Amino acid sequence: MASRLGDTLFAFFHLGLLLAAFVYGIVLIVRGQTARGAVILAILALYYVLILHKPVVREIARRRSEKKK
Repeated sequence: MASRLGDTLFAFFHLGLLLAAFVYGIVLIVRGQTARGAVILAILALYYVLILHKPVVREIARRRSEKKK
C-alpha cells in the first residue's frame, strides 16, 4: 500500500513540475522573451514525445480493455 501511495505522490509531484514549466514557458512568451519560452516549450514537447508518449498510449489502451470486460 505504501508503494502505491508513494507512486501516486511522485506522479502528482512530477505532473505539477511539468505544468509549472509549461506555464513558465507561456509566461515568458507573453512577456516577450519568445526565444527562451519557445526553447522551454520545445524541450517539454520533446520530453513528452521521447519519454511519456509510449506509456501514456499503453495506459489508455489498458483502461479501454478493462472497460470492455
